[in-house]
Formats: sequence, structure tokens, C-alpha cells
Amino acid sequence: GIASDKSCQAFFNAMMDERRLHRFYDFENRKGIFADLHRSFKFCMLIFGGEERTTASCDFVFFAHAMTDLKEKDRHIDLSPDDMALMNPNTRTCPIFRSRRDADLTRAIYKRIPILIDRNRKAGGNPWGVKFATMFHQTNDAEKFRTRDELEKKRFKLEGNHWRKGKTTYLPLYEAKMVQMYDHRAAGVVVDEENWMRQGQTTPSSLVAHQNPEFSVQPRWWVEEDNVVDPVQRSTPGWFTGFKDITSPTNERTMIAAAIPMAACTNHFVLVMTDVGPRPEMCLLANLNSFVFDYVVRQKIGGVTLNFFIVEQLPTLAPDTYADPCPWSKRKTLESWISDRVLKLTCTANDMLPLADAAGFKAGVHKWKPKERVEMMAELDAAYFLLYGVSREDAEYILSTFTGTRRRDESETGTFRTSELILARYDELADASS
Repeated sequence: GIASDKSCQAFFNAMMDERRLHRFYDFENRKGIFADLHRSFKFCMLIFGGEERTTASCDFVFFAHAMTDLKEKDRHIDLSPDDMALMNPNTRTCPIFRSRRDADLTRAIYKRIPILIDRNRKAGGNPWGVKFATMFHQTNDAEKFRTRDELEKKRFKLEGNHWRKGKTTYLPLYEAKMVQMYDHRAAGVVVDEENWMRQGQTTPSSLVAHQNPEFSVQPRWWVEEDNVVDPVQRSTPGWFTGFKDITSPTNERTMIAAAIPMAACTNHFVLVMTDVGPRPEMCLLANLNSFVFDYVVRQKIGGVTLNFFIVEQLPTLAPDTYADPCPWSKRKTLESWISDRVLKLTCTANDMLPLADAAGFKAGVHKWKPKERVEMMAELDAAYFLLYGVSREDAEYILSTFTGTRRRDESETGTFRTSELILARYDELADASS
């Protein structure tokens, strides 16, 4: 936290700017160095000097578990104040690297791709017009939530996952665990009162349910529509784009984003409001969900919360990029090539028709086809590796760092199928671009 938390940025910035910080060794208590502390607790060795004991750069080691780890040369990463200004220009806090290669790759990406919101610029620092928003806190706003039993007693009628009576409508309250990548119908929530630690249990949606355009997931709470529309004040209501903010760099994926229909949301599904059109917004969604973007996220998050200040400083393609001709499909713009795939992945049910209509997606609802979805996501990931200027060798390395995805693939297919598909598409798109 001394190096990466926003609350410590003044202290850390002063140490780096005055070049007093010599060594910063980050430890995780996994081996129980401190027996009475949780094994996930982190601490650091902080070595610094006075005014006359300065250094050009600081020697960093991250995720060490024992003193012997400090003997591994590849763990040692020299970072300077200029590196902090490059990779975290708004806060100048420290990224968190597991190896020197991760540091070099991340540094190179930041030299090519601008951050999402640059607060140091007087103009043009937020080209997407991004505003982050959260709707309802599960504790503080609980008085606004209604259960199925309450609405049934008041003689509301359930239509899909909306309750209606006369002119009054209650919208579903989406919890982050109901959403997965490009999937607003990943799971419903049921109440298990015997599980006092976590009463809201997910019920994953089946393949049959996903292929039914009329199917909608059922939450455990609903919120009156006026309470949703008024605070948001969106000019084009009908859908929201957002991401799950509770995560971890050790999860299968760290950044998980999706578009959802007009609904209430808890504070752990953060809305990303933009002032661009629906098709550019779908391109931004593709960018957020790409492996190369996720890789950089993992170099920035030290805890379990994807804070706004972290997301603002992630390398993100600017919206005008998508107006260019598609390098591997010259008859299309990049916006058309990417957004067509995102809309097919996203508009799989009737409740996403407002987005389809606004984006001019003629199919309206695209049937959920598992194999096709895997192939389209591989194409998008390959595209973003190329757009970020990442070589094939580095793309293969980046994919290898997603060990959770590898373990899942190997248990299901015996090979790292995700990596194989993306690299095959990478080769195809690279050849078509030449």
C-alpha cells in the first residue's frame, strides 16, 4: 500500500522525486513469516536515505515469500520517477511487477498507448468522456430494495425480470456476480437463509437458457424504475456498460466487463458512462475485455478492488482510432469490424434490443453459439494484441501468465486451447495486414 495506494501517494511521490528510496521489497505472508497474521497479508522492507543519500532509481522486488527470493535476479526491477510518471501519471504510484519482463513489456505498452483519463492535460485528457458511476450500496440503500414476496403481495405482475402494476415498474437489481464477460445473463441469485455469511447464491444459466432470447436472469431484489433513471440521467437509456470492481490479479480474469439492459446495479458493478455513440462504446468494451488490457491491469492491482484511479491510468485506445480502416479488412473501419463482433456477443436476448437498435445492429438478437463465441473472442484478443503493437512472442508470453485460464483449458481439453486459438488468429490477422 505504501507504493500502490492512492492514500500514500504524497509520501511515496516525495520519496521517489527526491530520489531517497533505494530498495522496496514487497512480501506476501504466504509462508507464515508472521504466524499470527493471515497468509494473504502483505508487508514490505523499505530502505531509504537522507538528503545526501540519493539514487537514480530504486530496486523493487514484488510478491516475495522468503528472504531467499531476493537472490533471484529476474525479480529485481529498477524503476525511476520517470517510470512512475509514465505508467501512473495521475498518481505516480507504483505498478506491481512479478518479473523484469513484465516491467519491460508494460513500460513499452505505455509508450505506445495513452491512458484512459490523463488528468495532467488541460484539454483532451478524457477523449471518451468517461464518467464512472455506482448506483446502489447493498447496505446503505437497502430500504429501496424489494423482494419477490413483497411485490407479489402488492399484486405486481412479473414480466421477464420486471415487476409491473399500472404505471409503476420495478427493475431488477443486478449484482456483479450475475454478470460475466459479454454476458448479462450469466447467473441468477437465490436466497439461502442457512448460509448466514453469503445468503445470495448464484444459479448459473444453462446453455438452453442462454439460447432462449426470452430468458432473463432473476435477482433477489428489485428497485423502482424512477430511482434508477433519475440519478443516472443518461440521454440514451436502454443499456449500461460496466465492470466488476471486486477482483484479484490471481483470478482467471481480472477485468470483467459487460453491457447490461436498463436495470438497477449494486456498487460492485461500476458503470462506465461515455459521451460517444453505442458502436464506439462497444469498441471500448472490447478493449476492456482484451487479454492485453487485462495483463496491464494485473500489474496495477495489489488488493482485491479495481479502484477508479487504477482504471483511469490503464492504456486504452482512443476513440478516433476506430475511425481508421481496419488493417486486416480494408473495406471496413476498425469500429465496424470490432463492434459487429461485440454486438453479436452481447445482444443475445430480447432485453438487449435497445442497444441493438441504437447501434444499428440489424440482426437484433444474435443466437448464443458457444463455439462461435469462443472464436469471436479469440479474434478480438488477437486484434488488440496487434493494435497494442505486441509481438507474437510477447503475446504468447502474456497469455502464459494467465495460469487460471490455462488450468481450466487443460482440465477441459488437455491443451491451453485459449492461447492456441488467439495465436492462430493473431497470425491470420497479421498476414492479412501485410
